[in-house]
Parts: sequence; structure tokens; C-alpha cells
Amino acid sequence: MKRLVLSLLGLSLLGLLAVAPACARVPAATTLAPAVPAPVSPVPSGTEYPPFTIALEYAIPGLAAAYAPTGVTYAKPQPIFGMWGLIEPQPDQYNWEPLDSLVIEYQTAGFIGIQLLITAESPWASVNPPSLLNPGNTFPKEEYLDDYAAFVARFVERYDGDGTDDAPGLLYPIHHYGIEREFSGFWPGSAEEYVRLLRTAYPAIHAADPQADVLLVAILMVDVFDGNPDAAELRRRLTTPQSGIRKSVAEIRTILAAHDAYDIVDFHSLGDYSEIPATVAWLKDQLAANGADGTPLWIGDAFSMSALLGYGDRQAWPATAGTRDRVMGTLKRVADPSAAGHAEAKAWLYAQMASGLVKKIVVSAGEGLLGINIGNLEDWKTSLPAADALSVPLVGTSMFMGMMDSRLTGQQVGDRLPGYRAPGRPRPAFFAIKLVNEKIIGFTSAEKLDLGAGIWAYRFTMPSGPLWVLWYDDGKLYFPGETPPAVTVDLAFDAANALITHTPTKNGTGDPETRVLASSGGILSLLLDSTPAFVQVAP
Repeated sequence: MKRLVLSLLGLSLLGLLAVAPACARVPAATTLAPAVPAPVSPVPSGTEYPPFTIALEYAIPGLAAAYAPTGVTYAKPQPIFGMWGLIEPQPDQYNWEPLDSLVIEYQTAGFIGIQLLITAESPWASVNPPSLLNPGNTFPKEEYLDDYAAFVARFVERYDGDGTDDAPGLLYPIHHYGIEREFSGFWPGSAEEYVRLLRTAYPAIHAADPQADVLLVAILMVDVFDGNPDAAELRRRLTTPQSGIRKSVAEIRTILAAHDAYDIVDFHSLGDYSEIPATVAWLKDQLAANGADGTPLWIGDAFSMSALLGYGDRQAWPATAGTRDRVMGTLKRVADPSAAGHAEAKAWLYAQMASGLVKKIVVSAGEGLLGINIGNLEDWKTSLPAADALSVPLVGTSMFMGMMDSRLTGQQVGDRLPGYRAPGRPRPAFFAIKLVNEKIIGFTSAEKLDLGAGIWAYRFTMPSGPLWVLWYDDGKLYFPGETPPAVTVDLAFDAANALITHTPTKNGTGDPETRVLASSGGILSLLLDSTPAFVQVAP
């Protein structure tokens, strides 16, 4: 690994970026027809982004065509591909080929939108280049600040699609650029140094591409908003930092105050979906206090479900101190194919991922976010059962978040960069993202409904008519062999019949279960459980 950071989950993420662990041997791939035709040149003069975007997180070589059938057309490559020191290993010596190839692979597969991160880490330009056990300081040395600005400008010019110095074969312009990865151990410097870096990069980006949007370094506050705390608990958490997970609240406020140098606020959602509304509300309050009302928010990195364990010696909602040992035992069974109960534990995890993915996307859309990058495209485990089992207390579910099976091919990309993967069998989360993308993309308005305690419900206005997405959550975690509770809810419904589509949670072809349900007297009575249901007027 490139470095150690205080956050243990961050350690897992960093291991992915720097080492890219192998995936387990996988079954034969399932052949799926591409959702969109491959785009063709020339590069369009501009790209219109929709009001809400679903994106794939941590795009990696070899998997673009396999993920195209989800219908998702936006992706963010692994951040290491945008590292200054790997693209410009020596002053004025450039190696763009790995990033060019990755961008063009995904654009050719139909991903017309790409979000790129630019990181200042450099072996020759950083104040203190990171090394093993040394987080360093990646801020540029004073004598190289102008070189950093020039690199950023060259980076954006290469992918803006204006016909000047563009990457060979570029199919679509790229207009979304993030400055640094995450405001945690991934940025070892101070808030003030980050703001200075941001104010160096921002004018360079906009000079190269006036259509560009700059994303603030991603804010991570999972320890604060985990489990959607009440007001008193939230105040306590905001004044009691969790060592190793994030920067202080004062530092977060410092970077948010620099709203003259960013266009979009990025935050990470690595916990349960229930953290999203409270996080959004707090960030909007901070922006309003700085006179930056209306600044759009984007979740730049989201697991499909809570990590359950990690972040040091603690659990993440909906895991509790009382269920921690059961969580650990279940995930260790997932990690070890020879363990008794492995198949049941893995099926349980895959179902949790599929349901959680839909919940995170729906809540993000319903809360007015501009987009969400959701992962992962592959597992982050080593495929050594003993080692993976030992990692469970440190990183929880995060090592199993791949939406399909995959394996390493042995084809390398470049120094320190992840190599090519070969796709395998899609998992339920793959078909879940396909379903939610088909159902909600294109909505014109969204409304959160209050239908009772534990009921999450959003109503989307679609061109074809209203769409409701609903589920029930009593705040408890249910394990393999346990059945989560269900409740009946009455939904005001004008049509005679409703088409109910259930989120796919089992391995198979991915065709979601559907049924038609009759309403009575303008009321649709629905039995809701923890799996999201999509409700529309029946054809």
C-alpha cells in the first residue's frame, strides 16, 4: 500500500487505488446486450447533464462493456488515474496513455459522461511525498505551484473536446473535475492548504474549459450522521470528532467557505442510506450561512450499503454494539467459501446490497442531489480466505461491494495503476441499478411523503406519469434466515390498477418480479417490507 491513513476504511480504499487486489475466481460471464450503441466521433460541442445523474464509481480497465447493459451512462475512474506524479513523473515528461485508454474505453461503451479527479501528489513536486507509514504532505512546493496550475490546465484541455490538444479518439467532452479525493487522510494537509490548492486549480480549469464544473474535495462525515441522529446527539457528535475518520468540523467549514472556487459540493456516503437526508440538510445550512444557497450537491462515492464494521474499532448503522459479533461472523462466512453457511451469508449480503443501492439512489434523487456515484465495479478482497476474514473487523462489507464477479487478466496498464479485469456473472446489485436507472431517470420533480413511522416513500413525476418508490425500515438489522417485518400502508391512488415492481435481490436473470394490484376507493393498500417497491399506474 502506498500509505497508511488513520481511517481503517480509508486504508481499504487506498489499498484499492494503489495495489488493486485480485478478485476471486468467477463463474462464466453472463452475456447481456449493450444498453446503448457505441458513440462515434466527432466530439460534440457540449454535453447537457440531466437534473439527476446515476454514475458508476471507480471505473477500472476491462469492465466498461460489461456494465453498459445497466443503462447507466456516467462513470468516475479510479482517482489514481488522475494523479499528477503518474501522468507527469518528471517535469515536462507526460504519460497520458493510461487515462486516455480508460476514458475512451468507457466512452466507446456508451458512458457519455465522465467525472475525473485531479490529485496533486507528485514524487518531485509535493512538499513531502507520501510513502509507507508516512502520509506526507501532497501540497506542491512553492516553486512548483505554477507547474501545478499548468498541469491542471493541460489536463482539462486534453478532455474538454474543443478540438485543441484533445486526447486522441476522445468521443465526448468531459466537464466535471474534482480537486483531490476525500477530506480525510487522503488529504494529509491542512484546510488552508487545500483552499489554496483549490484557488490555484479553479481559474486554470475554467480558463481551459468555460463549461467546466469544479467539485470540492469530498466531505466524509459518516461518524456524525450515521443512523440519522436526533438534534441533541447530532450536536454532541459535531463537537466530538471521531479520530481517524474525517477532518474537524472547523476544517470542513473552512473549505465550504471557499465557495468562490468550486461549483459543486461533493460528499461521500459510505454508511447507511439514512445518513443522506441529515447530511444534505447540514451541508445546505453551511452553504446558506456562507451566502452560497443553491450550490448543488453530489455524492462522489457511495457503497451500495453500510460497511457495518470499520472506521476503527466501531460498527456502522444499522449494526450496533449488540449485533457487532453477529455481523462479524456473517461477513467472515462470506469471506470463506469453505465456511459452513457461506452460501446463505453471501446470498444475504447480495440482497442487502441490491436493496441498499436502490435506497441510496432514490433518497439522493428525492433529496435534490445533482448526482450519485455508486460502487463498486469489483470486489476489493484478496481471494485469500484467511486474509479476507482477518480484514472483516477493519473494513466490513466494503471488500465485497462488486456488482458483478470479476478477475484479473494479467494485462497491465502502467506503474502503480490497476490492470485489466475480465467480467463474470452479474450480481443482484447489477440488476438493481439497471432497474432504478430505468425507473427514475428523467423525472421532473420529486417529493418525500410522510406515510408513517419507518416508511420511506418518494413520489417522482415522470413523463409517463407518477412513480412511487417505497419501503419499510424499522431500524434493525436482520441476518440470514431472519425475515424483516412488513407493514401495510395506504397510498392515495387515482387509477384502478397499479403495477408493482420489486427490486431484484436474488441471483438469476435479473428480471424483476412484477404484479398488478387493484386500488379501492382511491386507495392502494400495499404490504411493504425492507425491499424497495416501485409503484406505477398499470398500463
